[in-house]
Amino acid sequence: MTGNPVTFLSPDQARQLVEMAERARAELSRFAGHPVGYDATALQLLDEWVERTPAPSPALRVLWTAFLGEMFRRRLGGEWITHQEDGKRLAVLCPTETGGVRHVEVADQIGRRITNGVTDSLALFYARESALLRQPAEL
Repeated sequence: MTGNPVTFLSPDQARQLVEMAERARAELSRFAGHPVGYDATALQLLDEWVERTPAPSPALRVLWTAFLGEMFRRRLGGEWITHQEDGKRLAVLCPTETGGVRHVEVADQIGRRITNGVTDSLALFYARESALLRQPAEL
């Protein structure tokens, strides 16, 4: 983790992000035609949603960020945070296999996905970050 100041979100702020993630999950379920969970399939669907929305509103970007962040929070035991780096950034602080922590830049990744297209796939980002978090200590 870098030396940037980290602030945990208040319980109310975290709850709001969970509610937003649930709205995104419901929308993904409608798109898929069946219930969607917090899993790799959902991230593929989210990639498609981003791809079909060339100029997303700020509110939609936050909705997508909430869903991506909830993937890390629920599946890898993370906590919602903001940190200072050229302005506040919304991220998820996750434990690593080695006992440390790493902040996962979910808001920045949504921005990269919108700007760069599928080369910055959300599904691949999740797989890569998950692998880094689970990487055992070097011998």
